[in-house]
Amino acid sequence: MNEQATIARAGADGSFVAKGAMQSTPSRAPLAGGFLLTASILVGAVAGALRGQATAGLLAGLAVGFALTLAVWLIDRARG
Repeated sequence: MNEQATIARAGADGSFVAKGAMQSTPSRAPLAGGFLLTASILVGAVAGALRGQATAGLLAGLAVGFALTLAVWLIDRARG
């Protein structure tokens, strides 16, 4: 079956069918801060465990990771 026959069979006029590349491709890839959050939590937990305070280290790593992830999000948002 050709394209016109398929469109007619579906009951559409074909005016909505996109051809070629996607119509709304983003011009840039967004930044991701998930790695910073994960790495901060792990480093904080290990550093805290070495000092005998694993939970405190984990929470400190979480706070630092959250701040870094928030900064990445704000920078990415400002780039537009």
